[in-house]
Amino acid sequence: MEQSLKRILPPKVVQLLKNRRIRTKNNRLKKLPALSISQLEDIVRNKLGIMEGDVVLIHSSLGNLNLKCSPFEVLDLLLKIVGENGTILFPTYPKLTSLKFLEAEKVFNVSKTPSYMGILSELARRHPNAVRSLHPTKSVVAIGKHADELTKNHSESIYPYGEQSPYFKINAFNGKTIGIGVSTKNLSCIHCVDDIMKDEFPVMPYADKVFDATCIDIDGNKKIVSTYAHEIRKMNYDIPKFIHKNVENEVCEDIDISGMKFFRADSTLLLEKLLSLAKEGITVYNKKHYRRR
Repeated sequence: MEQSLKRILPPKVVQLLKNRRIRTKNNRLKKLPALSISQLEDIVRNKLGIMEGDVVLIHSSLGNLNLKCSPFEVLDLLLKIVGENGTILFPTYPKLTSLKFLEAEKVFNVSKTPSYMGILSELARRHPNAVRSLHPTKSVVAIGKHADELTKNHSESIYPYGEQSPYFKINAFNGKTIGIGVSTKNLSCIHCVDDIMKDEFPVMPYADKVFDATCIDIDGNKKIVSTYAHEIRKMNYDIPKFIHKNVENEVCEDIDISGMKFFRADSTLLLEKLLSLAKEGITVYNKKHYRRR
């Protein structure tokens, strides 16, 4: 939205609108019940269903919660809940959209390129035990027992959410996906069905080009990673509405707790459901973008 406004409004007007939006958000947060670390633990365990040994992909925006604890405490809490046999993962996308990042020929450094997917994802990226997948636009950081296995080989497919990606690999571990401070609007693994079905998927969601991106791996070596990038005009969809209409609550559901957003999903059951729906021609995408058969 902000990028669209920048194209049609003077910079001062855009900044005024941004400041007003921030004030409105801050005023709303002040009215929400304060959430302690113990209350958050109860939500993660009993509302989102996370337990010891789980492999969990986490989407988050702590700025949408009225927290009485620090982001460091939240990360420690999540690690404590899954324990030494579990693994937590966070998407760690760059600031720009995938298409703009690749068109600008930006260099992705697996050790240094920051995450713009919330402060929790950036703290996880900086954790001493973190392992990050080598992908220029859809990288994932993991901490825990299965971190290496989940993140390796992400660079080996042009499909960022395909079988080589952490988004798909968590299914081998009965993976779960949750949102803390966000709704299913942020549900990235919904794109796994696109990349698994490939040409059989009703929509071609990517720009008509495979990009060769320069990446720096963990050893400081340059590597060219080839990947697709989502075509922006096709990304105008409503995931929460789609989930509510087409997916059972036990598979995936949005949860509102005292005006704060959360969600939970069984990743394997969700993928199975999305595959079944796509084969019937039902996807999150607008019908105008469907392939002509």
